[in-house]
Amino acid sequence: MPKGRAAVKAAQDPHAIAKELVSRIYDDILKEGCVVFLGAGSTTERPSHGRKTYYEHIKEIAQFSGGSPSFPELMQYFCDRMDGGHHNRLIREALSRIEIFCVRGEDNHTATMFTDSLAEIPYFNRFVTTNWDPFLERSLDVLVPMVEDRDLAFWDDNKRQVLKIHGCITRPYSIVATQGDYDECMGRNPLIFNKMKDLMATKTFLFAGYSMRDADFKKVWDLINGSLGHFAHLPYALDSNATADQVSFWGDLGIQIFRATDIMFIRTLRERLEKEELVPSEQFLRFLQRERHRIVSTHLKMGQTSDGRLSSAMYQDGLLHELESILTSTNLGTKKKRDFENEHGETLKQLEQMRRCNNPIEIAYWSGRAGVLERFNKRKRSPIPTFFHPYRLCPMPRLVKGENF
Repeated sequence: MPKGRAAVKAAQDPHAIAKELVSRIYDDILKEGCVVFLGAGSTTERPSHGRKTYYEHIKEIAQFSGGSPSFPELMQYFCDRMDGGHHNRLIREALSRIEIFCVRGEDNHTATMFTDSLAEIPYFNRFVTTNWDPFLERSLDVLVPMVEDRDLAFWDDNKRQVLKIHGCITRPYSIVATQGDYDECMGRNPLIFNKMKDLMATKTFLFAGYSMRDADFKKVWDLINGSLGHFAHLPYALDSNATADQVSFWGDLGIQIFRATDIMFIRTLRERLEKEELVPSEQFLRFLQRERHRIVSTHLKMGQTSDGRLSSAMYQDGLLHELESILTSTNLGTKKKRDFENEHGETLKQLEQMRRCNNPIEIAYWSGRAGVLERFNKRKRSPIPTFFHPYRLCPMPRLVKGENF
């Protein structure tokens, strides 16, 4: 194949495109300096076979036949025509639609596949979204997203935070949908938008779940850019269907578009983080889950009728508590590599203190926790010893028949 054609093919390969974007913003991500700005195309409006978008649904029931208005223009038309200018029916339509995706099954998987994967990356801690649905904050295990100014009283710099600049379906009165809502939303919650300005002045923004063809995105961008001027950092956007003209158009407005999907981006990012051992591989996590299941099975069957069985039971408690902690924190992306290393150091200190106190039960327990953390940090895949010798005070693979302990 001629070199020119090979270059064109490589440039069109979604994985190569995603890899290039990851390279561009990788350092910012590791410094926790990247903010994900999420649109509904990454949750409930993800393209699917046979299902109309919310925009198409509203256009149909409103019997709108005047072309393709922007999202807020269509929502305004619906409210004016169908509900005398009120928002009640529009919000009820949105609620009914989002409820479909809340039920476990294929629709829920579709709506959460990106946010769940995003949550597993511990280097993302600031998020902005125009979505009304609750899936981003649920995936991130964020209990209180920032929807209104008064929510900022609960902002915690040490935790993940979600700014929902267009409201949330769990607070129907906060929804920003119509043209009038768009015009007023910054005045409704100026502190929320000030917080977003602070992020924009210091962070790299990545837009996902927006179609660069939609007039709605331009409305959002104009709202932001009109208030903030130029970004201090070059923002990026993912749109696998963007045309060359759209890439050029948005490039002139200050946004660099990469024609890759959100899922391809997050998978490519994870591949690099796994390669550099900054996050555990999915295969290694599955190994830990199997080990946990094996140890639970042994733990439930074993009675505490001897010194060996009692110390083993306490040791298994330590194993299981640490395995549960690791699997939960990696699933939620709440701990980084250095956090696990620091935790291992603190656990070893606790174990040493128990040895000085000559407390065999606590030695067994903390040996379990320390052993799991050591294996996790070194990515060891050999089976975890399941039992604990009550006199030698060390793990062992099995209880030895004939030994009276």
